[in-house]
This record gives sequence, structure tokens and C-alpha cells, in this order.
Amino acid sequence: MKHITYCMNIFLNNTLISKNIVLQFVFFFFSVVGFSQEPYTQQVSLQHDNDFVFAIDRYYTAGTFLGYSRLLEGDFIFKREQDAPIQLDVRLGQETYTPRELFERDFDLFERPYAGYLFVSGQLSKVKKSQIWLLQAEFGLAGPQSLAGDIQVAYHELINTFIPVWEGQIANSTHVNFQGHYISNIDLNESYLFKNISLQSSVSLGTRLSYLEQGVKTYIGKRSSIATSSAFNRIGSVKEFYGYAGLAYRYVINNALIEGHPFGDNSPFTLDAIASIGRFESGIVYREGRTTYSIVYHYNTKETAREGRLQYAAMTIARTF
Repeated sequence: MKHITYCMNIFLNNTLISKNIVLQFVFFFFSVVGFSQEPYTQQVSLQHDNDFVFAIDRYYTAGTFLGYSRLLEGDFIFKREQDAPIQLDVRLGQETYTPRELFERDFDLFERPYAGYLFVSGQLSKVKKSQIWLLQAEFGLAGPQSLAGDIQVAYHELINTFIPVWEGQIANSTHVNFQGHYISNIDLNESYLFKNISLQSSVSLGTRLSYLEQGVKTYIGKRSSIATSSAFNRIGSVKEFYGYAGLAYRYVINNALIEGHPFGDNSPFTLDAIASIGRFESGIVYREGRTTYSIVYHYNTKETAREGRLQYAAMTIARTF
């Protein structure tokens, strides 16, 4: 009898310990869930652009970008609006441009020069009601010092196919660029299909790229408010799943990766850039919890008189914390 009582005591004590562990785990789990529902203030992102999905390797052929974003607590250049913090975005990127003729050494046959570009940029964005203002400054290095050619050649040597010659590329040069963007968002509350339209006006001035651009985008699906939507690269936690399509017209003043540095250049081969560029893009974006995924198709009309259309896909993953 004593033995049975002893066993029952052990069983009850173990049961109490197990219940205590379970309760502690449940408490910890809900604490974590509760914490994860707090507003996020920072974000990191990785984007890769490439035209390989279209079985081509020409013009703007690749780009890789690492981004960091943060919501600022106070005023910085812009005055903060209620419930819409100013956002700082920092980006490090590398872009690669090649002609169609990857094995040709006669510059007269090139549709555009080889060019590489390595840059770092900082951007501030301010939201007010249905509008966004953005200011961006960029510092970049063009030419062999960007390492774009070395990386592309090393990759193609690794897979042992289509190794480009990278002769006659745009010479080494240093660039400073400034951009301003204004976005106006319109909610279509009465529409069953298109839920939002945004109008974007942009101006870029600098040695790398100067242009004026006007564009429009329309959205289908579930999208967050303008202050927290991934559609405008804003940090947020509201679930989103939407598609969009957009058109833009760009008037190019100078493009240093085609024409060379505007204030003196010793590139062995350059071309004149076409002034009028048409741009189209469409994409799908999904955000749940802390992670955002997107894939976007880009199409541009030709940038030089010799080349054809330019198209590529951009794939991005972003994580907030």
C-alpha cells in the first residue's frame, strides 16, 4: 500500500511539473507572438535583377542590391507627420551592362558599350495623407573599378559558357547623383478590380544619369495604406498580396554608362543615348508577418539607336525586425 501511495505521489508530482513546463512554454510562446506583433522599425532587403529568364544576356544584364531601411523617431530634413515616420533607406548596388555581341572585339559592331557601376545611396521619404516625397543622394564608381566585368567573367568561366570579352568598356570615373520623387496615391473605393492608382513624378540630376520622368501605376488586390505599403518600399506589418502594372515616360539628358562622363571622358568607345525612353513594369508582391517577396517584369524601349528592347526580371526578398 505504501508502495502504491509512493508511486501515485511521484506521478502527481511529475504531472504538476509537466503542467508547469507546458504553462511556461505557452506563456513564452504568446509573449513572443505578442512581441512579434509590435510595429517593426527596420528592414533589410536583397534584390537581384537578371535577364537570364528570357534566355538572353545583353544590355542591362544583371544587378544586385543590398538595402537597409529604418523609421526615424524625429524630424530629419523633413518634418515628421503624425503616424507616418520619416524613413531612411540606404542601398549598396552593382549594375552590369553589355552589348549583344559578347565575343566581338570590333567596337563598330557594338550596340552599346560594356559598363559596370558600383554605388551607395541614401534616401529619405516623407508621407503626408496620400502623398510621398522622396530625396536621394548617390555616390558611384563606373568602369573596371566597379568590378562588374571581373565578376561576370568569373561567373561565366565557372559555368564555362558565353564568356564575354569585356573590351572597350566605359572608363573609370566617379559619379555623384541626386534624385527627387513625388508620389500621389488615389484609392478607388468604388472599383471592384483596380483598388489604387499612383502617379509618380521624378527628376534625376548628376554625372551618372540625368532625366525627367512621369509614370502611373495601377494595383489589383490587397494593399496596405500608403504610409506602410511595400508598394512604396515602406516598412509595415499588414499582410499584402497584390499585383500591379505601370507605364512611364523618361526624357534622358545624359547617361554616363553609354556616353561617358559628361565632364571629360577617355573611354575607348561611347555612343549617344536616346533621349525618349518608354518603360513598362508589372509585378506580384506578397507580404505576411515580417517577410516580403516580390517578382517584377521590366521592359524598356531601346537606349541607343543600335540596340533593341531591354527586358529583365527583378526578384526581391525583404525582412523586417
